[in-house]
Amino acid sequence: MRILISDTNWATCTIAHDLRSAGFYVSIANDGAELIEIARNGMQDAVLFDLDLPDMRGKEILHSLRAILPHTPICATAAQADIETQRMMMDLGASTLIRHDTDPAVIAAQLRAYVRRSAGFSTPIVRTGHMEVNLTTQSVQINGSPMQLTRFEYEVIEMLTLRGGSLSARETITSQLGAWEEKPDTNMIDVHLGRIRSKMAALGATEEVFPTRVARGFRIAPQEATSMDACSYSEKGADNRACRQGETTHRHSSSAQDIAPPHIY
Repeated sequence: MRILISDTNWATCTIAHDLRSAGFYVSIANDGAELIEIARNGMQDAVLFDLDLPDMRGKEILHSLRAILPHTPICATAAQADIETQRMMMDLGASTLIRHDTDPAVIAAQLRAYVRRSAGFSTPIVRTGHMEVNLTTQSVQINGSPMQLTRFEYEVIEMLTLRGGSLSARETITSQLGAWEEKPDTNMIDVHLGRIRSKMAALGATEEVFPTRVARGFRIAPQEATSMDACSYSEKGADNRACRQGETTHRHSSSAQDIAPPHIY
């Protein structure tokens, strides 16, 4: 998952560091104007912005972000969060308002929950044929056996899973998942998916989980995917996935190195 965050003070700098350590890709904005510019031209799973930005008021930023990303989770952060401020920000479209002193594990859990629910998944475990993706532990199993994945391979699987049956072009995948100053060649997506398919086959998968549309992109087989309570493919969830797919098509490069969680090499 890729998170866009305004890094304008020590508290948000710490949150950004903690999110990287928790396995998120993180894009950094240095003020409100840059935050809006990245949101307009990049592809993010969620946005965090601080109410105390040097160039724009919180209400102004939220209004601009919601106009650009109507279906993406947007969370505000603040040193203090009284009831009236929380009510006002959520009335204006924020998913929640997070205090700076909130435990990092709780912030990470909130973001994962908001992202998966916006994609139509009510629980973190998603099954598609032989494959089971755990969005919380960032792990994948085939027929109950864990897959050994690189960081990029897992992120490809997670991204396609969150988009359900929606087609994702190669440019879309590299735009969101490319965590370097220069995006990887789009042809490398085919290479990574080839390796993923080989690893799945070695664990006994016999069905094609990621069908390819020649010259168009990839998708996960939608008719097979289910969450633990069978609510994943609700009509609302499908609509949200389709809308979020069309919100943005390009990614702003992350300004810091991304760190893989310990179980992904």
